[in-house]
Amino acid sequence: MASSPQRPPRQARQPEPDGAAARAARTWRLSVCFAGAGALALGVEVLLLREYLVTLQGDEVSIGLGLASWLSGISGGAYLTRWAGRQRSDRTAAWAMGLLAMLGWTAFVIARLGRRVLGVPPGELASLGPSLWLALLVFALPGATVGAGFVALAGSAERAGVLPGKAIPTLYIAEASGALLSGLFVSLVLIPTVSPVTALGVLTVFGLAAMMPAARAGAIGGRWLLSALCAAALVASLPPLSRRIEAWSERARFAALVPTVPLLDWANTPYEHMALGGVETHVLYAGGQYAASFPDPEEEEGRAHRWMLLGERPERVLVFGGVPTGVLRFMLRHPVARIDWVLHHPRELDLVRRHLDALDRQALADPRVRISYQDPRRFLADTSTSYDLILSLAADPSTLLLARDRSVEFSGLVARRLSARGAYVSRFSAGPNVQTGETGMLGATLLRSLGTAFPIVHAAPGPDGLLVAGHSPDSVTLSPERLAERWRTRRLSSDVFVPELLPLVYPPERVTTLEQELTRQAARLEPSRDDRPLSFLYASTVRGELAQSAWPLVLRWATQHRVTLALAGLGPSLLFALYVGLKRIASLGPCRSLGRVRPSHAVLHATAVTGASGMAYSIMLFYSFQSRVGMLYAEMGALTALFMLGLALGGVLGSRPRFLRCAQAIGFGTSILVAVSFFLMNRFSSPGTLLALGHGLLLVLAGAATGVVFPSAAGALMEQEPGLKRAAAWVELADHAGAAVAALLAATVFVPVHGLTLTAGLLVLLQGLALLITLSSGSTPPAPSRAAGGPDARISE
Repeated sequence: MASSPQRPPRQARQPEPDGAAARAARTWRLSVCFAGAGALALGVEVLLLREYLVTLQGDEVSIGLGLASWLSGISGGAYLTRWAGRQRSDRTAAWAMGLLAMLGWTAFVIARLGRRVLGVPPGELASLGPSLWLALLVFALPGATVGAGFVALAGSAERAGVLPGKAIPTLYIAEASGALLSGLFVSLVLIPTVSPVTALGVLTVFGLAAMMPAARAGAIGGRWLLSALCAAALVASLPPLSRRIEAWSERARFAALVPTVPLLDWANTPYEHMALGGVETHVLYAGGQYAASFPDPEEEEGRAHRWMLLGERPERVLVFGGVPTGVLRFMLRHPVARIDWVLHHPRELDLVRRHLDALDRQALADPRVRISYQDPRRFLADTSTSYDLILSLAADPSTLLLARDRSVEFSGLVARRLSARGAYVSRFSAGPNVQTGETGMLGATLLRSLGTAFPIVHAAPGPDGLLVAGHSPDSVTLSPERLAERWRTRRLSSDVFVPELLPLVYPPERVTTLEQELTRQAARLEPSRDDRPLSFLYASTVRGELAQSAWPLVLRWATQHRVTLALAGLGPSLLFALYVGLKRIASLGPCRSLGRVRPSHAVLHATAVTGASGMAYSIMLFYSFQSRVGMLYAEMGALTALFMLGLALGGVLGSRPRFLRCAQAIGFGTSILVAVSFFLMNRFSSPGTLLALGHGLLLVLAGAATGVVFPSAAGALMEQEPGLKRAAAWVELADHAGAAVAALLAATVFVPVHGLTLTAGLLVLLQGLALLITLSSGSTPPAPSRAAGGPDARISE
């Protein structure tokens, strides 16, 4: 045969010491190359997700949309690259990583200019359809280069003879390890210290530099391409150019929100992105959403008096959920001894301080005012002070970051810090007349959540409605007469507010009607919890209706047909299980010629289910972290790094031969553990370091359960159809296709409708079903001989 002389003789498989050293060097170079590719890919992914999150106004559903598009791109790139010949793998790998470096910058700009790209008018919301199109524009092409690069690098490893039979596990672990280091570097070093543009340049330099040893040794092609791109990224990351790119892109993004207002300054906190614009009147945006405008002393004074009168004796006042831009000096006119104003981070106040009026800056320096920089949950859990009035100035819970302050768990924390005759006041958008649809359900679930912690809850009509809760019916009131008496007792005077306005602010007949409507609806609804933030679901639906999107109809149907939705999630695997069962029955009867299901089909099904479960758990833990800890914007890279650590550990365990069934069993057991953990976390409402560490541990476990299957599945495929590159392509395709579908559906439907614990239960059923299919299909056949083309044989594609 013509190919026989090219195949090494049997004796050559026991190399001399110099041959072993050369192979070790090739393995090291390609492992470093894979680590660099993984680091570059994860760094680009995290930075793009942060920018995309701001463009979609802080809506965490954008994380699912972005990951779904990224993973879809990886699947497509892997599928297309499997057709490339082995001789072209080296060049394909270099070009794929080079394109990733270039597309990362392009996608970064598109993400920041997203509203202009979509043509969303200023002041309007982007619906789900355009948001998904933007996600594809930002993430799909960079993801495709990642998928193509992984498969092409696997082909290069096959041609170089790197660890025959163990190349995929080794390189998979290297890629995950590089991504692990990149995620930690992004969250702990780059995000706190440099601008996003500089961070992108630094990641590009390090990622491409890690590929240079393999390029110089000829293991992959494109040495000069990688060198040129590395130099260009280095120049772009230097301050003179990076500052210009940062300023231009920030101004362009802000102009898409308010075209006629110049951008003054911007800042990134661990919780969200903030931007300040304006000349005489300043406009503040937080997380891409309108937060405040100032100075407006007349409006601020009226608002301050309305709020402060709701406290019977507001000596000790706690405020959170907004930046003090003018209301504070008017609150100090009331007989207060202490005002604690809680902000997430010093950058929030630093951004606006120098633009405040002199009187507002003096109010911040008043000895009765204490500014605390802490998460409100942590503050409430740690303080021992009892407050007479607690004010929540946050907007409607249209994001998980906002919804975490409207849950049952948060209400319990507030109730423990509120004095016996104190009042807790929070804002909500009430309907103008009748409380119907999702607007009414939003107000009702907020009232229901407060009702779990407070015996007294009143509702004031809007459009800027208020919910007032407390322990004493004598002190918690919306009666205009009693509030006017408080004004007179405090001997206050104002040019813009008089007690005669109170019947117009809190008309008794409207207050009574509003409370009756909300109470009637609340009786049929569940309260909003960290595990299932219904306030976020209803607020998102209201936003969708304002954007004239059809998606609220889907959410409304899913909420009313939760059982049908659950069966739809299990449907594809149930149908495949039925198919496997019918084939198995046929193989035992007169139709024996039909045979069983091809083992490779069961292997790919197991890989897709595992990828879907791992990605769903990852998003669910992201959401849980945002609800319970709240710093997802800053810690996204570190959390992803922990998931990648799990992938690496799972890859080590899954590199054993013929381990697929055990790998799936491990994944199934881990899935049960994660689901139980979600259930147990519902019993802990107090935030803390332990809770954050618990999320990190669960991400490692979820990653390990995913990582253990990938190399095992690749090994099983190579036993059935030898060829490292082909196996890598199919496993990469199945894994990321399943993950892409899960990212989209988990973020947009299953978690909002079912909540975290029930969705985790569905994933347990899904993985258990996949394990049964694998066991019944016999997906691990006896290993073929080398003569027949075993996993060590080099079969031409």
